[in-house]
Amino acid sequence: SLLSEARHSPSWFSSTMPPKKDKVELQAKAEPKAKGEAKPKAQVGTVVEFSGLPDGWWAVEKIYATGKCSGQTYIRYYSKKHTAVGSVKKCIELWAVEEGKDPVQCMAEYEIKKKAESDKLVAERTAKGFVDGERKQEAIEAFQKEYGQLNGATVCSIEGWRGESKWLPTSGQISARYYAPDGTIYSLINQIEAMYGFKLLAGKMDEIPDIEAARNSLTYDAKGKVVNAARRDVSDVFTVVSETREPKRMKLLAFVAEAQHYRETEDLSVVRLLTDDSGARLQELNVPEAEEILEVAPEIQRLLVERGLTWAPELLYVTGPRHVRAAGEKLLDATKGIYYDRSAPFNDRPCYQKVVLRDGNKLACTGHHISWSSQLALWKIGHLSEEKAGIAVCRQDKPDPFQLDVVWQIFEPNPAKAQDVEPGAHQDDIS
Repeated sequence: SLLSEARHSPSWFSSTMPPKKDKVELQAKAEPKAKGEAKPKAQVGTVVEFSGLPDGWWAVEKIYATGKCSGQTYIRYYSKKHTAVGSVKKCIELWAVEEGKDPVQCMAEYEIKKKAESDKLVAERTAKGFVDGERKQEAIEAFQKEYGQLNGATVCSIEGWRGESKWLPTSGQISARYYAPDGTIYSLINQIEAMYGFKLLAGKMDEIPDIEAARNSLTYDAKGKVVNAARRDVSDVFTVVSETREPKRMKLLAFVAEAQHYRETEDLSVVRLLTDDSGARLQELNVPEAEEILEVAPEIQRLLVERGLTWAPELLYVTGPRHVRAAGEKLLDATKGIYYDRSAPFNDRPCYQKVVLRDGNKLACTGHHISWSSQLALWKIGHLSEEKAGIAVCRQDKPDPFQLDVVWQIFEPNPAKAQDVEPGAHQDDIS
């Protein structure tokens, strides 16, 4: 690809670029056109750093404005004589001809250098355990034979390592991630085993930590189950963003959610659980899963107390869509569920976080909160931040959300797109 080609630089190449600017306008500087011939159009884009280009060339990232690729980016290459060249190889050919060099020889040098750089990257990734096939299996087996099988709890107990988990609402799963002392991100335990296995096979025993000491430092819960620090606290985002290149797509960089971007919905209500009239209230609202909610609520409260809460937290239930093809169905599904009182007021009002029961006895919290916005003077469901607008809001001032008796509103700036966008406020990204 253009991106991979541009990362490799033969010795006779440089990375000369025009002065850095966020955006540049490049006017073709070829020989004067004949009278009546169309003047070349200015090329607008963003200069990006790409090695591997001949001396005097630079790369410009552009965005497709129309068509099926609208919003995606692409790369074109420029020099003082040439505009919008489509590949690094073509740039090399043009440069070689202009410099009186053999294009075939220059291309051969480029391919040799590119292959060497590629092999180096593969070797570095392999050494870190990012490899598949027989080599990976051989390294894993070598490690396990010497040290036994690793698990997440042990990895988090190795000096310099840490882990965290993210809730995946689409699949309903919890994704764990582990960080090595050098910052390398691992999503699979067998990658870590392979990494240490390669060190073992290479005789680099001094680079392998004390695995046994890590196992001996593990902690256990009241039921005798080992505590995995990576899965103890589940969030809706990872704290470290991967350095891999993001998919090429347009981002809406600023969207300010205003009152007209919400519409009233009869499907969303907040019900106080574990009270004498909880069941009647759920039936009144025609909540189809009412019996299941009433059954699971006491178990969630009990597990929250077991996890260390010193009080029996208040539980609320946010209802979701009650009929097929309800407006804002996906957003209503996202907010639906049981929320517990965190006993940590936000803006001097109670704050509730969504909690999910998994496998009958495991709790996971999502990033959805019911909180009071003092800036907007309303209750909202969404991020716990004044910098983010709510997925749903209720414009009534009551001490607690279960006391609200006016209709909630769901975010819907554009009925055609509302179910695919979560609102942000001020200058926050929406993607």
